[in-house]
Order: sequence, then C-alpha cells, then structure tokens
Amino acid sequence: MSDGSLTPADIDARTPAGRNRYADALRLASILIVIYGHWLLAVITVRDEQLQAANLLTLQDWTHWLTWIFQVMPLFFWVGGYANAAAIRSARARGTGWADWVRGRARRLLRPILPLVVLWIPVAGALAVLGVSRNLLQFGTQVVIVPVWFLAAYLLVCTAVPITYRLHERYGWLVLAGFVVIAGIVDLLHNAGVPIVGWSNFLWVWGAVHQAGYLWHDSDRVAKGEQDVSGRLPRAPGPSLLLAVAGYGALLLLTQVGEYPLSMVGVDGATRSNNSPPSIALLALGTGQIGLALALRGPIERWLQRPRVWATVAMTGSFTMTLYLWHMTAMAIVAAALIPTGVWPRRETVDASWWFERPWWWLACSVTLAALVPLFGRFEHAGAPRSRPSAIRAGVGVVLATAGLGLLVFGGLHRPDTATGVPWIELGLLVAGLGALGVLRKPGRPDHLPAPGGAAEPLEVTPPESERASSP
Repeated sequence: MSDGSLTPADIDARTPAGRNRYADALRLASILIVIYGHWLLAVITVRDEQLQAANLLTLQDWTHWLTWIFQVMPLFFWVGGYANAAAIRSARARGTGWADWVRGRARRLLRPILPLVVLWIPVAGALAVLGVSRNLLQFGTQVVIVPVWFLAAYLLVCTAVPITYRLHERYGWLVLAGFVVIAGIVDLLHNAGVPIVGWSNFLWVWGAVHQAGYLWHDSDRVAKGEQDVSGRLPRAPGPSLLLAVAGYGALLLLTQVGEYPLSMVGVDGATRSNNSPPSIALLALGTGQIGLALALRGPIERWLQRPRVWATVAMTGSFTMTLYLWHMTAMAIVAAALIPTGVWPRRETVDASWWFERPWWWLACSVTLAALVPLFGRFEHAGAPRSRPSAIRAGVGVVLATAGLGLLVFGGLHRPDTATGVPWIELGLLVAGLGALGVLRKPGRPDHLPAPGGAAEPLEVTPPESERASSP
C-alpha cells in the first residue's frame, strides 16, 4: 500500500495501541507554534525602495509577553525526553550500542539539513553576482539557517541519552535536580561576567527539561502497571495545574523581581538574553508549560482517538523537521515575491493595518511552506547507512557537526568578507561531521512509511509493531 492510499482509518488501525498520541501531538504543536511565532516576529518594511528587516520585539516592547506563548522549545525537549526514554529501552532490547544510537539520531535529525545548505549556498552566490548587497545576503542566509541551532543542541542531548537515562533509572528526581542546580550556578557565573561558561547551559538547561521527559515516561509506565520506575510526574489535572502555577509564578519572580529579561527569546540590542545562552528562566517557563500540558492531556487524548484527527497529526508530524527547517525559507520567498512587486501592501511602520494583515501573512507563508514539503520531505525518511561507525568516529562526528552548525547559525551561509562568499571552514566542519556520522552515505533501505509521530523521534516501544513503525 502506498503512502497516498492510506485512509485515516488505515492510519488509525496501523497505530500500535500503546502509542502515546498526545506526545506526538505536542511535538507537532510545539513546532507549529514556533513557526508561526517566527513569522509574526519578522517585520519586513520598505523604505527608500529597499526592503528592511526588523524584529517585532525591538519595535514594540509590549510584545515581549508574547514570547511566553511562542517560545515552546522547552515543551519540545520535554517530549523529546519521553521519546528518547521509550527509544533507548527499545534499543537496549535489540542490543543497539552507543555508536549506532548516535548514528541513528544524527541521521534523522541532520539529514534534512542537506538540501537547505545545498540550495542556499549557490542561491546566495548568484544573488551576489546580481548585485544584492553582501551584508544583506549574510543577514538573509543567517535568518534561513538560524533554526538549526536547535538541532545542534538537541543532538548533544540525544548523544548523552544512554548515560542520562541510566542515571535516571538509578537516581530518578535527583538527576533532574542536579541539572537544575548546575544550570543555576552557570547562570550566576555568566551574569557575573565569567566568559564562555554560560554557553554550557545549552546542555544543562535543555538537558534538565529533557530529563523531565523521562519522568513523564515513568508516569505512563506506572499507569500500565510497571513498578520499576525512578520517578513520575502528576497525571491528575489538579496537581498538574499546581505545577503550572509554580512554573509561571517562578517566571514572574525572575522577570519582575529578578533581573532576567521579560522576553524568552533574544532581543536585538539587549544586554542579556534568556535563550542565548539559555537561562533558568527557560526552566521556569518549561515547568509552567509541562504543568499545563499534563492538565490538558485527558480531553486532547480523547480527541486524538478520532481517526481523521489522528491521521492529520500523524502524517503532518512525519515531516516535522522539514516544516521546521524550511519555514524561514518559505517566509523569504513570500517577502521577495510579494512585497517588491507591490502585490503585498508596503508598510513603513508596525501599525494597526500591519497587525490586521498578519493572518493573511501567515496564510501566504503556510501555502508556500506546504509547497516546499513534498520537495524536501523525503530527506526525513531515508534509510540507515550500510556501515556502522566506531564509538570514536561517532563522537568526533557529533563534535564536528555541532561546531559546524553553531558557526553557521552565528555567521550565516554567506560571508561578505571572503572572495567567494562561501563559509568554507564552517561547511568543512559540518560535512566532516556528517560524514563521520554516516549521514552522507547512501541508505541501505528505506526506514519506513511516514510513521505516526514522524521519523525524527520514535515514541513507540511496543514490539514488534513499534520497531516496524518507528525504529531508531
């Protein structure tokens, strides 16, 4: 049966009974919220017949509150913790080693980056030849590559899963507490002016939220009658809402009484940022989001039992990484096609008319992104390479790939200070890392049909259906 012939009833029937549909829905929802948040915050105006790009957060201070809604990466890392707890238990049962674990995660996370880089490098070069400002090209290519910061951080967290989950099994809540304490100490040092140390919070902050996902997985295991668990999160709405109140209350204290910025994402010109590097304010935000998610689980899970609803979540979720990686490219296409030509009204300021146009802006970007998914979505579903890396090679690959991604995020895919404009060093690091991890190798076989929950993060552990549907 081909993908296109699957009906909602077929997808519903093919979904294993133990699948956590709510986790799949949360992951998809968090990515979509981030996408629409990015599209909202991008302000593109026309002055002196030139496109000008700005951030809504720098133009209207009151919008900093909106980041409490649109910054949902903590939710994604939390769901990722649940996913990886399920996946590592399944991997252990199959005898999967650390190198194969890392290779599998890297391939699913990083392979969708390939067409993005391959497309934009020559496009930027061609635009430079046509006379487009090199500084504008650097900014534009930085915008389209910025989403990959998350993949670098998430890959590091996934790489450590065999260790962090083992620690979780032995010490439970204490491991999460340790991550939080270390993140707090790093925050203090960073705010005191100690250099470099703050960037380690990409591991401690996001690792703490990811660790909380293990606790959620424990809660589900307890509900299924398993008792050999280390900790759990509340399942009842009352305690879950108390957790949400505690999280958002702590966030209010940090931002209103403490000296943490109100915005949960970086603001141009600000002296401090909550996300670059991550601060403990994101831990408070994540606690609030987790509490709300747990409180809403019951009614949404019942809604997801409807075949049409679940089929939409499952099939859309199977292209999560493609949607995430290409949404800024979709916005760039819309801006370049509609604003200079006059099809879209030219605005010089953010006024009432600008806000009125936002739903239509979202619609234009959504249609464009939907057209890009069939072109590049297949990179999410490539098979595993035939060869297996050694532990050393896998470790080196992770270091090189994350270094290359991080440098590209900060500098963009076009360098105005070089003769060719190509960031050769950054690309060299990335390519070397991808090669060491087996991402560039020809796949031996297709992974699977687009599975409920997508290829990026397997959530199902019930054999044998789970291994056929979403094996690592």
